[in-house]
This record gives sequence, C-alpha cells and structure tokens, in this order.
Amino acid sequence: MNDTVILDSNAIIALLDGNKAVARMLENVQQVLVPAIVCGEIDAGAQGDTKRERATREAFAAFLEMEQVAVLPVMRKTGEFYARVFSFLKSAGTPIPTNDIWLAAAVLETGGLLITTDRHLLALPLVRTKAY
Repeated sequence: MNDTVILDSNAIIALLDGNKAVARMLENVQQVLVPAIVCGEIDAGAQGDTKRERATREAFAAFLEMEQVAVLPVMRKTGEFYARVFSFLKSAGTPIPTNDIWLAAAVLETGGLLITTDRHLLALPLVRTKAY
C-alpha cells in the first residue's frame, strides 16, 4: 500500500496497543492523516490519570510526531463533504454517529484510504475503507 491513509480512532488505539495488522498496513505508506476529530476522540479517552491513560497520551503524542504523520484539520471544504454524507445518510434512513460523518467527509475530501473496523463506515459507498 503506497497511499494516503486516514486512521480512525479504533485503528490508532489498536496500533498503540501493538496490533501487528495495523502496523503492517502502515509500513509503506507515504502519508498518514489523523483527522482533528479523531485526535479529540483519542484525547477524550485518555483524560484520566491511570497508568494506561498516561501511556496512551505519551504514545499518541509520539505517534503524531512521526515524519509521515499529520493532523488533518477541519476546513470549509470538509464541511461541504460532511453535508453531502449527512444528506445521503438522512435520505437513506441510515444515520451514523456525527464524528463518523466528519471522518467520512475527511476521507472524501482527501481521497485517502480509511483504516477502521466500524461497520457503518466500511459500508459507506464512495468512502475508501480497509478493515484490519
């Protein structure tokens, strides 16, 4: 895989926990994008002061410092893609969590490949996905 990859929060947590399948998917990737929405999800899950939460914060910070990793901001264009995904899901009668609509919008905006295990994201048409 020699593509731009976007990581869902579940893929990042799996990677930080040593998941070899996710690590293999990232081996030859030129660019890894972490949407700002995903950063918020990871940060929210690591707010406490347990050993695991501290380790997650430290590992996530180190991951974000890697050369091929960048945080993908929410821009005006992202909002336009969000509106399209939201409208499609509403007309289809298949709502999904709001953060996942933002994630799908980021994938459509960048043309990247989303690494996730969320079934509702894997089922979205036009959103390039790969499960680990």
